[in-house]
Amino acid sequence: MTISALRGGLAALTLGVLAGCAAQPQAVREGSFDRQDVLFDPALAIEQGWLALSLSPNGRLTDYRIASDQDRLSIRAEGRVAASGLVLPVNFDVEECPYLEWDWRVETLQESASLFDADLEDAAASLWIMFGDPEPGPWGAITAPKPVPTLRYAWTTGKVQDETIIDSPSQPGIIRTIVVQGGVESPLAWETETRDLEADYQAAFGGRPQGNVLAVALVTGNFHTQEPVIAHYGAAALRCRSGG
Repeated sequence: MTISALRGGLAALTLGVLAGCAAQPQAVREGSFDRQDVLFDPALAIEQGWLALSLSPNGRLTDYRIASDQDRLSIRAEGRVAASGLVLPVNFDVEECPYLEWDWRVETLQESASLFDADLEDAAASLWIMFGDPEPGPWGAITAPKPVPTLRYAWTTGKVQDETIIDSPSQPGIIRTIVVQGGVESPLAWETETRDLEADYQAAFGGRPQGNVLAVALVTGNFHTQEPVIAHYGAAALRCRSGG
């Protein structure tokens, strides 16, 4: 089964590195955060109502589909000289649900990609956390996403150190990238990430979030590099305040 993505475009502007390599930030909190809420799951992908996110000016689409490999389901993304994504509408407060955990793996990535350069800004795999409503269009697609503050967790080449924070060259001040994986040691190896969303937002944007997370997106693309890329997204869950 295929989850389709449609057309659109992003403008190319400037870039900036906001922070170098550093330890993953963590906030100090009181209370227990052991209530787990499913954010997304490949087994529920059709029912969850994902929307198309259009990013390719050439009209081509990243191929997203449900795949079964190594006895586990994933949302498989394969580049088609395109940049597009899947968006899931959500609504949660990072003060109540600050921790995000997910699994992913990359089989093949674009070695010439650079998240510092608007002309090479392809991510092998990325998870976007959108603090605001990107405003879906009337046909279940987002063709001109509203610019809302967005954390982009990226898997890119091994040239960039983990925990580097990058201001997007195509949407400066709007999308701030945190590099969490680089390179491919094994195309079969799944990686599990655990992030503190509130602390990451403060590190990337220099302040506290002004609203809830209203959308998350999976984005894989090779529009700029035109090099092969295949990535897999597993399930993701939030850890929330007990009793919340």
